[in-house]
Amino acid sequence: MNVRLTDAPAEYEEVNVDVQGLRIHYTPFGDDTTDVDPERDGKWIDLPVDPMIINLLDLTNGVDTLLSSADLEPGYYRELRLILGSENTVMVDGELERLKVPSGQQSGYKIKFKTELEAGEELDVMIDFDAGRSVHKAGRSGKYILKPVLKAFVEEGEEATVGSISGTVEAEMDASAWVYAVMGNDTTGTQIDAEGGFMLRGLEEGMYDVVVEPAGDEYSATTVTGVSVESGVETTVDPIELGDDD
Repeated sequence: MNVRLTDAPAEYEEVNVDVQGLRIHYTPFGDDTTDVDPERDGKWIDLPVDPMIINLLDLTNGVDTLLSSADLEPGYYRELRLILGSENTVMVDGELERLKVPSGQQSGYKIKFKTELEAGEELDVMIDFDAGRSVHKAGRSGKYILKPVLKAFVEEGEEATVGSISGTVEAEMDASAWVYAVMGNDTTGTQIDAEGGFMLRGLEEGMYDVVVEPAGDEYSATTVTGVSVESGVETTVDPIELGDDD
């Protein structure tokens, strides 16, 4: 099993997290004489992790980094726990500010997740650390607080549970556009890269509207409707051209 980390971007210059460990809950498969409940039985396994400080904003639009790779026994895998250290920071206006992590998280931040690993199978698990929704500024003190918003998924192979949408936003000048995939109340967003490209990952199956919102007032918002997402599939939309905001 390979566990990788990616991010949805945030309106900060850097968001640096101090990764110290990673755990996963494991239950072996049962047999004809054993009744196994993956939710109740099993044990926690510490995955091998080299402690590292990662700038989450380097991990957007399809970019990720490997956190751990391990040979694991076949079985049911339920829930991950990401363990952070104390050296977490955010850069605002060129200044690094310490990110305070609430106490009581020694056991790690829970990430809802479930999959099965068969003998001889290789599985890539992605952890999405949403920097924008995880960093909060306290009203009175002005200090920054880290409350991680995390999800995990498999996006390739037979165990895939999600798909993705990719494409390019075309504009004559830098639009600094944000792109959102919207299905009902479910919204996932990212910001275009220097070439106008984007990738929205971890999307449940269904029909989405892709909404492009430029940061400035030179262009008007644009929506592409009826974009289908299937598990294990990267859906590429046609280049999206922004219109002038007349």
